[in-house]
Amino acid sequence: MKIIYSLKVMEKTEIQKASQNIKGRQLKIVDTYFFPVLFSVWEVVHKSFFRKEVKSRSITAADLTRGNTGLADLFPDFAEYDTAEYTIIEPSLSPVKQAAECREFIRKYYIHYKRIWTPPVIELVKEEVVHQPYTILVDPNASSARKKYYLLEHSSNNLDLLSNYPHIKEICSNVLKGGDDL
Repeated sequence: MKIIYSLKVMEKTEIQKASQNIKGRQLKIVDTYFFPVLFSVWEVVHKSFFRKEVKSRSITAADLTRGNTGLADLFPDFAEYDTAEYTIIEPSLSPVKQAAECREFIRKYYIHYKRIWTPPVIELVKEEVVHQPYTILVDPNASSARKKYYLLEHSSNNLDLLSNYPHIKEICSNVLKGGDDL
C-alpha cells in the first residue's frame, strides 16, 4: 500500500449508482487506477496594450503520462489516499521537465492569445502532483468474446468506452485480460 495525493475517489456504491444512471444497467467494477497530473499555479505580470501593468494568475494541468498541458479553472481539492501500488500509474515524464513545459505553455498563451505588449514575467507560486482516479468497469452480461470495458472518470462522473482512450487502455492492459476491446 502506498499513500498518494488524489482527487476525490468515489465509493463503490457511488460508482455502481453512476453506471446504473448512465448506462441503465449494472456494470462490474474491475479496478480503480490513479494517473499522475501536475497542477501548477503561475503568477504572471505583463503590460497590456495600453502600457498598464497587469498581474494575473493562471493554473496549468499537465498529464505526466503523455505530456499534454492545458489551463485549469481552479487548483483542485485533494487529499491523501492509501492505495495498492499496482493501481498507481508511474509518470513517464519528469515533473521538473513538465514544469518547464508548463512555463513555456503559459508564455505562449499570454503572447499569442492575450496579445500582451511586453514579454510576461512568469513566477511559479505552487505546484503539486495529484493523481486522477479512473475506474474501469465491464459489462457482465456481454459474451466473453465481446467484452466491453468502460472508463469512469471520478472528477466529472463521465462514463465512456475504454477503447476511446487508447493511452489508458495501453497502460492498463497488463492487468486486464480477455475481450477484443483490449
